Amino acid sequence: MTMNFNKLGVSNELELALKKNGIENPTPVQEKSIPELLNGKDIISQAQTGTGKTLAFLLPILEKIDISKNHIQALIMAPTRELALQITEEANKFSSVKGVNTLSVYGGQDVEKQIRKLNKGVHLVIGTPGRLIDHLNRGTINFDKLDMLILDEADQMLHMGFLQEIEMIIKRTPKTRQTMLFSATMPRTVKKIANKYM
Repeated sequence: MTMNFNKLGVSNELELALKKNGIENPTPVQEKSIPELLNGKDIISQAQTGTGKTLAFLLPILEKIDISKNHIQALIMAPTRELALQITEEANKFSSVKGVNTLSVYGGQDVEKQIRKLNKGVHLVIGTPGRLIDHLNRGTINFDKLDMLILDEADQMLHMGFLQEIEMIIKRTPKTRQTMLFSATMPRTVKKIANKYM
């Protein structure tokens, strides 16, 4: 029996958008992650790049965001600007279907422009640790009502020396949030973060 996105709990409108983008059937990481995330569970997923992991966390996020609430409900942290842009590109293909406002924040980009967009109201933020800390220090970003936190390529982030920044950001989010950790490898440092915050 072929599994489809609907059977995993993905809405018809998102499934239609997936089909328009040539995506018919979920990958193994999507099959395992999506139902758990829709049920509000914390998950740790070891998945290589190219296995469809971005949609494994993006689809449940888009399903769960309440667009009637005009604050940041989900944060995706990525180690590099390139990855943040890649995730944003994927998010933009599907976010309009649900009316979700997304914003990517990374270094080398106009801060004022980011602040203007934040002031208008954003549901989903995709960013790199350095720029996120910058916004927190300026008081231009607020994670007090965050429902979902995603650490993507967690091993890369720690390898690049972002442990302190990651912990600073996590501490500014509610303890009740749902946490998702995606990593290609599971070194001790990643397990330690998972044990501490999940």
